[in-house]
Amino acid sequence: MKFWVDAQLPPQLAAWLEAEFRVEASSLRDLGLRDAADQEIFQRARQPGTVLISKDSDFVDLISRFGPPPQLLWVTCGNATNRHLRGVFSSAGRAAINLLAEGQAIVEIC
Repeated sequence: MKFWVDAQLPPQLAAWLEAEFRVEASSLRDLGLRDAADQEIFQRARQPGTVLISKDSDFVDLISRFGPPPQLLWVTCGNATNRHLRGVFSSAGRAAINLLAEGQAIVEIC
């Protein structure tokens, strides 16, 4: 799995996810997609194994309409500090990754 961290989440989250969960993760900024429209991000991510991490419900709509890939790890806890986000991922991240590995298209965490 390759995780793409959406622009409204801190780019440092990608490096933290790599260290914490031993996964491949990149921020959209690092992928040159920081200012891209949701449709463009979705189309570029339509490759097996890509998981978007986002707070944006537009990706829920796109996956519901067109199906995966990509899969979505949907963060629904609203505005949160980096520390709080790391706490959310520390407690729910492994279970979320397992659900994604089992083929779940959209996994919500908060």
